[in-house]
Order: sequence, then C-alpha cells, then structure tokens
Amino acid sequence: MDILIFWDRGAPAGLELPVSRIISQIMDIPADVRTSPVLYNGFDRNRNQFDATSILTCLDVFSRRNEENRFILLVTGDDIFRPSTRYIFGLSRPKTGTAVISSARLKNEYWGLPPDEMMLIDRLVREGAHEIGHLLSLDHCDNSSCIMANPSSLDDLDNKKAMLCPLCQQKLNKKKISITV
Repeated sequence: MDILIFWDRGAPAGLELPVSRIISQIMDIPADVRTSPVLYNGFDRNRNQFDATSILTCLDVFSRRNEENRFILLVTGDDIFRPSTRYIFGLSRPKTGTAVISSARLKNEYWGLPPDEMMLIDRLVREGAHEIGHLLSLDHCDNSSCIMANPSSLDDLDNKKAMLCPLCQQKLNKKKISITV
C-alpha cells in the first residue's frame, strides 16, 4: 500500500519533499506528495479552528469519488481540533485510509519561540508517521520514545524518536506480510 500526501496551501512551503521522504523511510512505504486538490470545511468561528473529523470526511469523499486506493495524508497549516479537545496535532480514520496533520501548533512561532525549520520538519515527520501508523493498523504504544506513542503535548512529541519501537516494527512487518500473502 502506498501513501498519497496532500500538501495544503497553508502548510509550510518547501518542506514537502524532506517530510515525505523521511516518512516513507520510517514506515517503509512509498510516498507520493502533491499539492492538495481537496477543499474542506468544518471551520468553527468561535474556536478559530477546523474540526479534524470534518476534514477527514472531505478526504473520504474525495477518495471515493476519485477511486483512490492509496492512503491519504493531508498536511494543513490550519489549526485543528476534535470535539471535546482544545487542539490536536493530527487525526486518522483507519477505516477509510485517511488522515490529517496540522503544522499550526508544530511551529515554534506558535509557542513564542524562534523559528526552527529543522525542528518543524522533524515534528511533521513524527506526527505524519504516527497517523500513517494508525492507517497501517498500529495502535498507540506505551513506549514513550516510539513513533506510535500518543503525545499529549509538544514536549511529548519532541521526546519521541522518529522510528518505531521493536514491538511496533514487528507488528508492522506482520501486517505487511499478511497484505502480500
């Protein structure tokens, strides 16, 4: 299975290739990056954020209409949330093979820190690989350094390694074998 990475108009320009290549290496899955053709809705004026579940529904519709059989990851610059949360870095819907991540709170500038493009690339890679892991049927991991650990803060995300722990890697390898058989 391949991953199609849609880079939205508001996502940081110029980071598409390094992010997609590193995600591809971590998850050992071919990745194709393109400018996003998907228009999404779900903006909440009171929160000044987009509902990630609405974005995933738009990705689902796009995927069905275009008979897309690859996983789709949308990278957006818009701040996102899920009902009952203040914000999220990303969200996936394994049943339909779609995921979204936001660069908004992954940027140092959001937190009043100096810009750091390498840190931003690293964060986009970690969150993107995490959501793709869910699309590949991986659950959250108790190992805080694993890419599949569930970050509740930016510090948690920064403390993860850009790789799967041995147990999650083993689960992924078994999943890939079952797909090819």
